[in-house]
Amino acid sequence: MKTTLKSLLTGGCLAALLSAGGMASAKDLTFAVGFPSGSTVVQSLEKFVAKVAENGGPGIKLYPLSLLDLKQTGPGLRDHIVDMGYVIMPYHPAEYANSNLGADLNMLSTVGDRIDAPGFAMTGALTEYIMLECPECVAEFARERQIYLGSISTHDYALLCTTPIRQVSDLAGKKLRVASANWGRWAEAMGATRVSISANETYEALSQGVVDCTVVHPADLLDLQLMDVTKYVTLGVPGGLFVGVGAANINIDAWRGLSEDERVAMLKAAAYNSAELSYNYYVRPMEALEKAREEGIEIIEAGPELTEATEAFVAEDTAVIADLFTENYGVENAAEKVAKVSALVEKWKGLTEDVKDVETLAKLYEDEIFSRIDPTSYGMN
Repeated sequence: MKTTLKSLLTGGCLAALLSAGGMASAKDLTFAVGFPSGSTVVQSLEKFVAKVAENGGPGIKLYPLSLLDLKQTGPGLRDHIVDMGYVIMPYHPAEYANSNLGADLNMLSTVGDRIDAPGFAMTGALTEYIMLECPECVAEFARERQIYLGSISTHDYALLCTTPIRQVSDLAGKKLRVASANWGRWAEAMGATRVSISANETYEALSQGVVDCTVVHPADLLDLQLMDVTKYVTLGVPGGLFVGVGAANINIDAWRGLSEDERVAMLKAAAYNSAELSYNYYVRPMEALEKAREEGIEIIEAGPELTEATEAFVAEDTAVIADLFTENYGVENAAEKVAKVSALVEKWKGLTEDVKDVETLAKLYEDEIFSRIDPTSYGMN
């Protein structure tokens, strides 16, 4: 029997959650996001809330880093402590196995034919895959009492460290915090050790020497205040980006309680949300890196040996991903699903290579994906 998050909360803590949550209000949907106010995610989600209202959808109240943290959000949605949430799928590898398979292929977006904003392509590829090409993905969200409303992607991942990393030998024996299994395998292939901890715990882990580096997008120098504990940033490796997010997941009962017009409004706003977040994660790292230089943090470009080793790793890792998801999580036809996601990544590289603004990107996501979702049937059975 699955333990519920409610059963782990007692007394005043549970009462406070419920008093703020959707079950206590008939007016606004409650949305838990495990990032602080002012962060890239929260700023973008504020625009999503406005778009939903503008489109005639329900009111939504955001709760940044107050009701649930990033690891608790998925279970909190399942147990309907909140109505909506920003769900980090790799924190729950078994629950979202088919969706995580697609997300784990993110390093394909930064190898081969390279585009300026690979996150735009990866957002489109994974969102199309989950919503339109992977009924198993939709089903696993439903088992967790959720409806998926699109992903987002960060910009290229880099190394934020307390020690300089320039070549493969510099990684030997280092402890790297990773947010997803593919970067864990990359770390081990480079001679480092993977450490899996929540993003909310990264600041303390770096400051106390629990890890030497975190594999992350440079925007977290600002968003998670990692500027204070980072001394070196290495760009160019490991590459890839984080796409394993349900950016505006909604509890299945809350979704089914909306009118058809409200579901249409949510889908239209969700297309904008995927574009807005992905765009902000494209421009935010530039701001963060400029600030880092001002703060005296050394910005390092990975040497050719390290870059070539990373390219070779990505070329070999695709088959590994298929095997791992088959063996560890029972994903059926994994090799076929890997091929499908790979083709979608290439398709979306072509679709997004010349996109430079949020509105164009949002229209592309709406035309290619969200407009193809039937609001009368999606998540209703």
